[in-house]
Amino acid sequence: MLFLAQGLLAQDYRAKIQGIVTDSSDAVIAAAKVTIRNVNTGITATRDSGTNGAYLFDNVEPGTYMVSAELSGFAKQQKEGVLVQTRADVTVDFKLTPGAVVETVNVSAQAVTLQFNSSTRELTIDRKMLMDLPVKARNPFTLALLDPAVVSRYTAEKNPFFMWSSSQMDVGGNTSMKNDLLLDGAPLQIGPKGSYAPPMDAVQEFSIQQNSVDAEFGHSAGGTMSVSMKSGTNEIHGTSYYFGRNPSLNAVINPITRTKNFVRNHIWGGTVGAPIVKNKLFTFVTYEGWRTKEPRDAFRTMPTDLERTGNFSQSLTRAGGLRTIYDPVTTVLNVSNNTASRTPFPGNIIPASRIDPTSRRIMSDFWGPNNPGDDLSGSNNFKASYPWPMKNANFSNRTDWNINDKWKVFGRFSQFRTTLDQGNYTPNNSRAMPNDNGGIMNSRNIAGDAVYTMSARTVFNFRGSYSELQDDYSAPEYAVGEQGLSEFWPNNPWYSPYVKDMPLVYYPNVIINGQTTQTYGKGSYWFQHPHHYAFSGKMSQARGSHYMKVGGEGRLHFGNGVFPNLMNWNFYPDQTANTYLSPNTALSGDAHASFLLGAIDQRSFARGYPFQRMRAPFFGLFVHDDWKLTRNVTVNLGLRYE
Repeated sequence: MLFLAQGLLAQDYRAKIQGIVTDSSDAVIAAAKVTIRNVNTGITATRDSGTNGAYLFDNVEPGTYMVSAELSGFAKQQKEGVLVQTRADVTVDFKLTPGAVVETVNVSAQAVTLQFNSSTRELTIDRKMLMDLPVKARNPFTLALLDPAVVSRYTAEKNPFFMWSSSQMDVGGNTSMKNDLLLDGAPLQIGPKGSYAPPMDAVQEFSIQQNSVDAEFGHSAGGTMSVSMKSGTNEIHGTSYYFGRNPSLNAVINPITRTKNFVRNHIWGGTVGAPIVKNKLFTFVTYEGWRTKEPRDAFRTMPTDLERTGNFSQSLTRAGGLRTIYDPVTTVLNVSNNTASRTPFPGNIIPASRIDPTSRRIMSDFWGPNNPGDDLSGSNNFKASYPWPMKNANFSNRTDWNINDKWKVFGRFSQFRTTLDQGNYTPNNSRAMPNDNGGIMNSRNIAGDAVYTMSARTVFNFRGSYSELQDDYSAPEYAVGEQGLSEFWPNNPWYSPYVKDMPLVYYPNVIINGQTTQTYGKGSYWFQHPHHYAFSGKMSQARGSHYMKVGGEGRLHFGNGVFPNLMNWNFYPDQTANTYLSPNTALSGDAHASFLLGAIDQRSFARGYPFQRMRAPFFGLFVHDDWKLTRNVTVNLGLRYE
C-alpha cells in the first residue's frame, strides 16, 4: 500500500482552568463569581462556583491569565500571571477572607500548573524556552527530542519541509511514523508522513504527550506531538530575523588548493500580530524563506577518449598490466571439467561493427576525465564539487474572532513550497548526469474551529481541517520523455507500454559496475499526492463532581501516487572477462566494454508500475468522565469506538 491509512483524532490543544473556592476555615463557598481574563487579548469569561465550591472553565485558549474570585462579604482575590499551556488542566484554588467588597487581595505568584485531574504524562515547552533553546533545523517538532522517551529515527537534516523528519520519531517505544502530529488541534500527519511545520518564531507552545488515557485521544500507537501557534493580541507585536552563512567570511578551508566552498545559508522571516477589532478580532501572520546550498563531491571513473570508441589497448589494471577484454559471444563451456573460456578481442579493441547503436548514442552523452586518476587503472579520474540548492517559502495566517460571550471561532491557512535541485557538474552539461536531489515538497493545511458556550456548564466544540502534500522527485531538466527515448531506440518503441501514466520519463538508468559503480540517468523515483479531510465535534459538560465529554469525528483519506522504476541497465566486467565462472575481474573484463557491446543479462530489467489510488474513510465515537470523588482523588473513565 502506497499510503499507510492512519486516522488521527483532532485532539484539542485548548486547556481547562478549574479550582475550588473556600473560606478561611476551608468551608466551600457556593455562588462565588470567578472571572478569567486573557492579559493579551482582553477576552474575559465568568463562572459561578457550585454547591461544592468548584468552578470550571473549559476550552480555554493557551496564554497568560488573571483569575479572580469575589463574593459579597468577602474581599476580592485575584491571581495574576496564571500560565495556561497547551492542553493544560490548571488548578487555581481560592481561599477568601471576610472583608469589604471593594478590597482586593493580589497574588502575583504564578499558580501551580500541575495537572491533578489526569494521569496523562506530558512535556510542554513554553514560549520562553522556545526563544532560549537552539533548534538547528528550525523544526518545532524536533523539540520532542528533549523528552528522554523520544528517539529520532530520521538520519538526514530535520528541516521543517522534510516530511519524514517530524514523523520518524519513537515515543516510548517503536512508534516511528505512528504518532500523532497536531497544529492548533488539527491533524498534520498524512499516513506515515508529516505534512506541515510552522516557522519557529510563530510557535507559542509545543507539547508532547507520551501516553493517553483519555477516551478523546485515539489512533496513535505512541505519543501526541502538538504545536500551538501564536495569535494576534490587543497590541501590535512582531519579530524579524535573518540567519546567514557564507564561507567567504571564514578562514580559508584549504590554503594550498583554495578549493571553492559551496555552502550558502540564507534564512529570513518575520511575524506580525495585531488587533483588527480590539477585544474581538485578531490576526497573526508569519513568513519564512530559505535559500541554502549544501556542498557535495563527485568521484567517478569515466571512460577515456580511446575507451569511448572501443579501444582498450591502453587500459591497465591497478598493478599496471593490460586489462584484457574478451568477446562474450565466443564463450565455450567444457562440461567435462566445468570450465568456460572466451577469446580476447584482437589488439584489445572492440570492432566498430560490434558496438551497440544504443550504447554508442548514450556514450556520446558521457563526459571525459579531468585528472589522471588515483592509480594506474585511472580510477576516480573525474572529481568535481557541486551544490545542492534548496528553496523554501513558508506562510501561515491565523485569525481569531471572539464573536460574543457564547461564540468564538478561528481559521488558519498554512502552506509551504519547496524546491530541491542539484548543480550540473559535467563539462558538457549532460542530461545523463544523475540528479540526486531533484524534487518538490509542497504542503497545505487549512483548519477552522468554533466553540459555543451554551451555558456555564456546557460547551460545544466543532472543528474541520484539510491537509495535503506533494512529495515528488522532480527534475524536469533531466527528463527526456517518450520522444527522447526514441533517440536511443529508433523505430523500436518497446518502452511504450512501460511509460503509460508516468509523470516524467527520465534519461535511461545505466549502471556501470566497474572498479567503482557509476550511474547515469534515473531509474526509480516517487510521486505522491495524498489528501486528508477531518471533521470532529464534542460536547463538554460539568455536572456536579463529574466532568463529561461526548464526541465523534469523521475522516476521509485519499490520494494517488506511483513509484516508477522504468529501466535499469546493469553492466559488469564479468560480461567481458575471460570466463563467466568466477572470473578475476581485477585482471580482465571491463564494465565500459560490456556496455559498448550492449551485453545485458538477467541483472538488467524494465518494469511498468500502475498508479496507486486509495480511499480510506473513518469514523470514531467516544464518551469520557473525569469523576472527582474528593478534592484529592479523581477517577478517569472512558469508552471509545472506532
